[in-house]
Amino acid sequence: MSVTDDPSTAAVVRPARADDAEPMAHLLDELIAIGGTTSHREPFDARRIRETFIEVPRGVSCFVALVGGEVAGFQALEWSDPEWTGEHPLPADWAFISTYVSAAHHRRGIGQALFARTAEAARRAGVTAIDATIRRENTGGLAFYASLGFRDYRGDAETVSKRFDPHGE
Repeated sequence: MSVTDDPSTAAVVRPARADDAEPMAHLLDELIAIGGTTSHREPFDARRIRETFIEVPRGVSCFVALVGGEVAGFQALEWSDPEWTGEHPLPADWAFISTYVSAAHHRRGIGQALFARTAEAARRAGVTAIDATIRRENTGGLAFYASLGFRDYRGDAETVSKRFDPHGE
């Protein structure tokens, strides 16, 4: 059942605010503890959530999905860093996406609801392509991004990079 099928579990998606940082940190820490669904390995606190997802210099958007008034998921989109000197730099007009949904809300349409807003924000900002780089062990994440229309464009022993064109080209 998706979040839109049952009014009692309908998600409200809105831009993330600074006061969402603490529940976002708890959600992400839960996923880190479970393992296999995020590349993050160190716990987050509210300050680190704000600095990493909400109040970032190259941020395009950060949305939270609320179910029953509680943060059930969040998704952030950030422009690529033109100064990046590490492996696999992205073009300056690309952005990268991060999606986190509470284990209690997996497979209920939260990620899709978040992505509808994120894709629109990407189009408005002029993002040419969205990169999702996912660990190979995260089979749920790989399937999720594929279901949204992301296509594989690069991979290595540990990760798969998928691309989405927000303008449908």
